[in-house]
Amino acid sequence: MKQQADIVRVVGEYVRLKKSGQNFTGLCPFHGEKTPSFAVHPVKQIYHCFGCGKGGDVFNFVMEMDKCPFPEAVRIVAEKCGIAIPRPKERSPEERKENQQRGALTEMHREAQTFFVKQLETTGEGRAARAYLEDRGLDKEAIGRFGIGYAPSGGDLLLRQLKQKYPDKLLAESGLVSRDQSSGRLFDRFRRRITFPIANESGKIVAFGCRALGDDQPKYLNSPETLIYSKSNVLYHLDRAKDALRRENFAVLVEGYMDAIAVARAGISNVVASCGTALAEP
Repeated sequence: MKQQADIVRVVGEYVRLKKSGQNFTGLCPFHGEKTPSFAVHPVKQIYHCFGCGKGGDVFNFVMEMDKCPFPEAVRIVAEKCGIAIPRPKERSPEERKENQQRGALTEMHREAQTFFVKQLETTGEGRAARAYLEDRGLDKEAIGRFGIGYAPSGGDLLLRQLKQKYPDKLLAESGLVSRDQSSGRLFDRFRRRITFPIANESGKIVAFGCRALGDDQPKYLNSPETLIYSKSNVLYHLDRAKDALRRENFAVLVEGYMDAIAVARAGISNVVASCGTALAEP
């Protein structure tokens, strides 16, 4: 498909291009400039900016411009160039089941986020949590901006809400619910804790990092690894930082959620934090 796609046609829908010898030039869409340093090479089917250094093929360009993942870029390029996309191979029953589980777990985390935010905003326990956050310098705007919430001390309030839609087996695999080893009873994993949603690169919440309110131990309790969350592959704040990372070409790595929030609020957008893994010398 890459050979069929006309990069000049696609880029030309975003950038005013002018023929220059065998190539086309224009003002780079990735950084401000007055003199064109952005070139498209129709023979090689690539683009390159001599000012900011960005370059790649037609798919890289659409991913950058539309802020979309590769499969979506393929679809966009195909539509613009009138190319039919081959139908995906039929998935096995196991693959279909796993994809359904992933979708359910992602939706479950979205519902949990709504629940935690409401608890922070409307309950008596939530008021105490808000007071703690205010003492740490976080105002209402910051709390909303970073989606901070509160897990109540009740023990099964979230569980009761989720049980209406999801089977116990999936709940136990979600990381939101724990199972008592002796009785087999399910209960909320996070209790009396401030919640920090952890999103994947596309912005979907896949886990939570939770800080105890008071002296409860452990101080921080995080989601376990699940079908949708691998802590070694996810960085806190990456979904919000990715545009700044592309511009700056480096990341500021900090250790905690509050550290990342403080740095981001100070205007340094390309900040990320490790998820539940301390930073130390190797």
